[in-house]
Amino acid sequence: MAKVGSPGGLEARLIEKYPMLRYFTDRPFGVEIESFGLKYSISTGDRQIIPPYKIMNRLQDGTLLPRVFQNRGIVLNGFSPEETPYAAWSFVLDDTIKGAGGNELVSPILTGFKGLVELYEVLLLLQEFPELQVNETCGFHVHHGVDRSKFDNRELFQLMRIISIFEGYIYHLLPEERRRSETCRPLEVDLYDWYRREGSEEDIPRVQSLWYSPENRDDLKTPRHNKFHPTRYHGLNLHSYWYRGTIEFRYFPSVIDQPEELMQWIIFTQFLVEWSKGRRPILEYVSQPNKWFNTLYKIYLGAGMLSHIIFPGPTREENVNHHDYRRHSDA
Repeated sequence: MAKVGSPGGLEARLIEKYPMLRYFTDRPFGVEIESFGLKYSISTGDRQIIPPYKIMNRLQDGTLLPRVFQNRGIVLNGFSPEETPYAAWSFVLDDTIKGAGGNELVSPILTGFKGLVELYEVLLLLQEFPELQVNETCGFHVHHGVDRSKFDNRELFQLMRIISIFEGYIYHLLPEERRRSETCRPLEVDLYDWYRREGSEEDIPRVQSLWYSPENRDDLKTPRHNKFHPTRYHGLNLHSYWYRGTIEFRYFPSVIDQPEELMQWIIFTQFLVEWSKGRRPILEYVSQPNKWFNTLYKIYLGAGMLSHIIFPGPTREENVNHHDYRRHSDA
């Protein structure tokens, strides 16, 4: 992606370069970018949000980080206790990160291509402050917003099925050290065992009871309304669904020096959420797919959805005819 001046034909050019972008929707999303090396002070009475006027990191010319954000048109939250938390970009305390100055930069609610562009510009801005660094304890967490009146038990169960079957493919997208992180563990709910013991393929268990179960590290001592419930530390965090109405993916590392990777991770995880809603678009075959698109091919093939991939040339009943394309893309 390039630095954005005016949108123009940028989206079309990027779709050509990054094919998965063509499947991105206007579903709201937000991110948490973890790092260490932020220089700040806090006082008694400060909230979790670090007041911008207490952040001391500077550019080489002496410009303070909050001023750089302001000059780039990026609004920081936390100047006043009366502000609505997380209504804008917010630096938040995080003592789970190894290294002095651990923090996470939390985005406001973002939407669509415009939201991706804003996030990309913030990532470029962070790169201007070399003191902000990452290690294996720093994650890049993505939240996808859902309407709980329309995204309920059936959709949650479908998402858990997708993840339980194809989570190995997801971990292959991660660096080796991130695969061992205790903050993004594999899903520990055994759906197959549930079917064997209690259900059938026609039944859909109550996902909430499956999620908050001993096998998924539920802790009866921790109230479920607690943000830091132990079940949240899975790569797929459904505790966030009941806590704040989002689906959180915690797998990916905070590689702020690779913004294009983070952009594609957002698109990839949104694709999985949309799939759990029943939206399984036709994929156009790309001769030299990147690792993200290649993983989608594997998932489609593993799910028996070869008919949802259009190959070049007159293959297999001219691939999928136009009627089937419309029908399947809305399935």
